[in-house]
Amino acid sequence: MTPNSADTYQSAQPEYFDTPEVVQPFTMWVVGTPIPQGSKKAFVRGKRAVIVDDNATVLKPWRKKVTMLAVSEFGDREQFTSPMFAQLDFYMPRPASVKRPRPSVKPDADKLTRAILDAFTDAKVWRDDAQVVSMTVNEWYADDDPAGVRIHIGAVTW
Repeated sequence: MTPNSADTYQSAQPEYFDTPEVVQPFTMWVVGTPIPQGSKKAFVRGKRAVIVDDNATVLKPWRKKVTMLAVSEFGDREQFTSPMFAQLDFYMPRPASVKRPRPSVKPDADKLTRAILDAFTDAKVWRDDAQVVSMTVNEWYADDDPAGVRIHIGAVTW
């Protein structure tokens, strides 16, 4: 928001939203129940501060699986260095008693996303997940598909 001469505020956003063109697309599917990047816990051990994920026992194997599959699938491609687009479609197991069409309970979409983006950084698909400038995230129930995540990324141009 920026002030105008009438001391009111108007949006600094453009009047329209540009949709980026995705170039050098890369898509992969990871089968398994998606695990969110949890909150951090800190404690002191001896004279050192230690920071760990509060769900590390389930998060580490999931992140490792995503990282290893990304390394394998990405192959010898050159690491992305430009702004990036990411579309993440999470397919969650449907509890037996749930009738609603889409997941709207924990785990949070943003925490699921952080685990995937960090795994792609670990896999050296890109230098840092801060390169992701445009993103779409969906959560679905895995009624007809196995639980997992479909990941589609690419460099963007406008």
